[in-house]
Amino acid sequence: MRRGGVLICLLAGISSGQQNTVIRTETRVVLVDVIVTGRNGRYIRDLTQKDFHVWQDNKEQTIASFALESSAAAPQPRSLVLFFDNSSMEARDQIPARRAAANFIDAETGPNRKMAVVTYDGQLKIGQNFTDNAGRLKDSLPAPTSRVTEERPGRSSLNNTVPQGGAVDDTGARNMLRSLRDLGRSLGVLPGRKIIVLFAGKIASSSQQRSDLNDVIQTCNESGVAVYPVDVRPVFMDTTAENSSVNVFPDNPRARGRTAGPQGDSDDTRIGVADTGSTTQLMLADLARRTGGLVIGNSNDLLGGLQEVAAEQDQYYALTYVPPESKEGSCHALKVKVDRGGTTVRARNSYCATKPMDLLAGTTMGKDLEKRAAEGKSGNISASLELPYFYTGPHVARVDVAMELTPGALKFENRKGRLHAEINLLGIASNQDGEVRARFSDTLKFDFDNEAQISNWKTAPVHYAKEFRIASGEYTFTMAFGDASQSNESFGKIQVPLVIGPWTGAELALSGLVLSRETRPAADVGLSLSLGGQTPLIAGSTQVVPSGSGLFARTDTAFFYFEVYDPDPPSVTVRVRALDRKTGGTKWDSGFSKLPLPSNGGKPSIPAMARLPFDSLGPGLWTLEVAASDSAGKTVTRTGDFEVR
Repeated sequence: MRRGGVLICLLAGISSGQQNTVIRTETRVVLVDVIVTGRNGRYIRDLTQKDFHVWQDNKEQTIASFALESSAAAPQPRSLVLFFDNSSMEARDQIPARRAAANFIDAETGPNRKMAVVTYDGQLKIGQNFTDNAGRLKDSLPAPTSRVTEERPGRSSLNNTVPQGGAVDDTGARNMLRSLRDLGRSLGVLPGRKIIVLFAGKIASSSQQRSDLNDVIQTCNESGVAVYPVDVRPVFMDTTAENSSVNVFPDNPRARGRTAGPQGDSDDTRIGVADTGSTTQLMLADLARRTGGLVIGNSNDLLGGLQEVAAEQDQYYALTYVPPESKEGSCHALKVKVDRGGTTVRARNSYCATKPMDLLAGTTMGKDLEKRAAEGKSGNISASLELPYFYTGPHVARVDVAMELTPGALKFENRKGRLHAEINLLGIASNQDGEVRARFSDTLKFDFDNEAQISNWKTAPVHYAKEFRIASGEYTFTMAFGDASQSNESFGKIQVPLVIGPWTGAELALSGLVLSRETRPAADVGLSLSLGGQTPLIAGSTQVVPSGSGLFARTDTAFFYFEVYDPDPPSVTVRVRALDRKTGGTKWDSGFSKLPLPSNGGKPSIPAMARLPFDSLGPGLWTLEVAASDSAGKTVTRTGDFEVR
């Protein structure tokens, strides 16, 4: 038996990924973040599951899981974006906003609190991707600039004044809202609760904006993003007689005035008149109220308001429920109440049954793959498959599908002067009763100029990656795939068990194991308007790409990756062994070791990776075993098989 040290690398940056707070409908789980305060504005932290009630479309739902979240016990880092709408802010208001943001960055960044900076000045610009480096964040804060006016094509720039009774030119405001929507959509790939802090001034309003505002709110709700608008205009700027007593910032001690904010559905929002100040407040209040955020008014203490936003990252309850079946793409009203008098409850007010990743649903090709999946034949297209999983919250996991297909049987046809072929894929996770709990379908397309290129391409497997979310449980996962043009001749099928143990978020747990032959440098990730749908696996400065095969050559450089979850990471001890699959004997042993912890003492979720010890193993059939133990004496073990030739 060989004993060697294992290089364990920790995640220093934030892992992006397709992790919407609203779980996709095929998983049939909806996650709702709830903030509860008392009459004095203080957060209430002693509620239990029985104190909460959740309604969807006025029908009460059964709460499936319940947890009080805080950054100290969060399984994933918090994600907060500082969004500066310079098109709506006067230069004199940008200066104190920038100063408050800089102080906020100094006070709140940390290993479990990542921030990013974006600016809108006619177009959305990413100043700084997610990082906990306060210096880089402050350097990216926008310098004060004059307000940018966007105009409709053909409109003269000589006169930007809206005539009495004329139409409001809200082009810039509508484009800002669309940029905010796109940002909210891109943040859907990140794990956990996400926050956008929107610094804004006077926003031109019109009736045409209603659909844009609703799009922003719906997208943010689908992505699990709460919006916290900051009205940077000081109190004394709101001087019109008709608005002097208006307060549309409910439940915020830093808001102007003390009267109650707007009540009822979003259709009550009064957008459609030229902006005198109050319409901006109404828009910001609606944006915050319907996404579960809060409006911060400028009462000469912007930093204090921002600190309230930071506090809310540590003061919310996470509830899940299984929604009734509904039409894909349909949206539903949500309402959360608490059985305690004198409380204020804030949560997003809608849930959308987003269309699943099922491109072939209802098509002839999709039905053919469903038939193939139910049959006993394995087909003539060979492939290998790995299904590592990672907890994203209590009783919910993200499954990474990694597959290597042998394209030898694929046939190409001439299409517009190029040689073209397609592979259709269908993945289904079913429980022991045969009920489908997750499903996706996809199409891979290939185009080449000549036969020589095809022959060269066919010498290596085709790598396919996908991910889906599913509740913990025991499943059978079936992947069926076939040549789109020769579905009756060329097809394949793989069927493997998928077992995801329960996890409440309050005890030790391990993810599945990833085997990899490819790594990449990991830059800051998570904030891009062109992000794909695959969650990168990052440990330290390295991104690990999951392999769909456990077969390696001894000359390969290969790696393994896993994640540890525990409320007390410093107490966790990890041991990694390589076992002879035939005899069960230990061939290589890392020994017992503590995971290195970041400067804040450790996070409940710790990614780790190391090289597979091929030098110590040699050719053969092996089992990788990772065991984690905590101070309570609990041990959790995960295994994965691989072969070295």
